[in-house]
Amino acid sequence: MSTSENTTTAIVHEAINEEYEWVQFNKQLRLIRSVKDDMYQMQSILNALRSTKQAHHWFENQQTKELLEEFPHMFATRGKPRVEIPYENRKNLLNGLRGWYVHRLLVNAVAMWASPRYACYIFMMLDEIHRQEREELENKLEAKDKSIQKRIPRSVPKGKEKNYKYMIYTEEMENEEDKDMVMLHLVRRNNKSFYDLAKIYKSDRN
Repeated sequence: MSTSENTTTAIVHEAINEEYEWVQFNKQLRLIRSVKDDMYQMQSILNALRSTKQAHHWFENQQTKELLEEFPHMFATRGKPRVEIPYENRKNLLNGLRGWYVHRLLVNAVAMWASPRYACYIFMMLDEIHRQEREELENKLEAKDKSIQKRIPRSVPKGKEKNYKYMIYTEEMENEEDKDMVMLHLVRRNNKSFYDLAKIYKSDRN
């Protein structure tokens, strides 16, 4: 018996013969697997979920028909154009091994059809993966924001951010000759009063 593990699936192998074995799939299902082509017996999926549904009924499902039509395109989108057999009826095997076999990528589709409870398990697993990815992204953005803030020079003294307010407003000129000029008042506000820091006159006339 041997064990291999990745981020989503832990598989424990227990040989039946040279060509078939029992495996643990998604930490939930104990299934019969074909060693040479990595296909899984449908009846073992149904048995693992204690489902009374019949394997051939899955192929009659309209959603299954649409899924099988889409199946070849999965490999094209993954950049691995090759011929993959989605399912096969192996009638000539020994008792306990014969029957319908499905591709590895279809195991969850069969299992979710057979068991609403297993479907909920898959939904929760995918949601957890999404949550972890979102949390990781938010942490990266937060770290980047902190890095940017360290590079921004402070415009007011440290600790005095709430005590200052800068305003710019315009005022009409008293003299007719200055009507094309704008006077800007730069005002600082402290806790008690207002102060004119500067009066700036600007004209485009030369």
